Amino acid sequence: MLKSSPDDVRVSRNTIIKEESGPFSGIIWYEYTFATSKTLAESKKYKKFLHQSSKNMTLKNCPIVYRVIVRPPTKKIKHWTGEIYLDTNQKLSATGRSNYVQALSDKSLRELTIS
Repeated sequence: MLKSSPDDVRVSRNTIIKEESGPFSGIIWYEYTFATSKTLAESKKYKKFLHQSSKNMTLKNCPIVYRVIVRPPTKKIKHWTGEIYLDTNQKLSATGRSNYVQALSDKSLRELTIS
């Protein structure tokens, strides 16, 4: 599962939700977001970039979170796959993200080993 340092607090930002890309596509994934001290620090940088205050920001309201995507086995891929990356806590497609957030997501993207 997700490993973290014992000093790092993890605050859930949404429950695990099941997503599907379309009624006939058969593409299913599960999604979860959470905040840590790293996402809080990245959120403060993001707010600074936007020229907005981060004065009252906490793990419960920071705009940048870790997004975890997990996909069940398919006919082609016989095992669970997953990834984790920094993102906003909003449901946005890649076209709805700012360049700043897209670059942050790309830079932080990591494949998850699921056993």
